[in-house]
Amino acid sequence: MSTPGPKPPRRGWGPFLVALVLLAVIGAAAGWIYGTRVADDRAAEKQSQESPPETESPLPPSGEDCPSATQEAAQGAGSSGNLTEVLYIRTDDDRQVWICRDQAGTLFYQGYIGPADGAFIQGENALFLTTVEETGGGYLATNQTDEGTTTYSVTPYRLTQSTNGKESTFAVAERRPG
Repeated sequence: MSTPGPKPPRRGWGPFLVALVLLAVIGAAAGWIYGTRVADDRAAEKQSQESPPETESPLPPSGEDCPSATQEAAQGAGSSGNLTEVLYIRTDDDRQVWICRDQAGTLFYQGYIGPADGAFIQGENALFLTTVEETGGGYLATNQTDEGTTTYSVTPYRLTQSTNGKESTFAVAERRPG
C-alpha cells in the first residue's frame, strides 16, 4: 500500500538528454575548428612546397641559351649578355614566351607569335621587354605604350595578357623546364 500525501518528483531523462545534446554540439564545434586548422596548415604546406623559396641574390644562369634575337635586344638594353632560359612556354596557338636571365641576374621577356623557325620582327610578331619581375609562381612583364599598359603573367601552365582591364588567358601546350 502506498503512503498518503504528495509523491516525490520523479527524476526523468530530460536533464540528462539536454546535457548530452549540449556536449555533442560543443564536440562538433571543436572538431570543425580543428579540421579547418588542419586543412589550412596542409594547404599552406603544399603551397610552400610548390613555389621555390625566394632568394635575395640572383641565381647563376643555367639552362638553354635564349634566342639570338633576345640576346641582341638585351645587349642593346645594356645587359652583360649570356642570357639563359629560365622559363619557356608555347601555347596551343603558337604564342611563345621566353623568360631569360643574364649573368647579373636581370630578367627579360621575349614574346613571339609564329612558327618555331620564323624570324623575330620586334613590334610585328615579337616583343622584347626589360620590365620583368618574379612572382610567387611565375613572372610578370609590363609593357607601357600610348594605348595603355599591358601586363603578361607567365607561369608554367598559362599565359595571361591584360590590357586596360581586358584579360586573355592561353593554356600552355609545351614548357621548359619540364
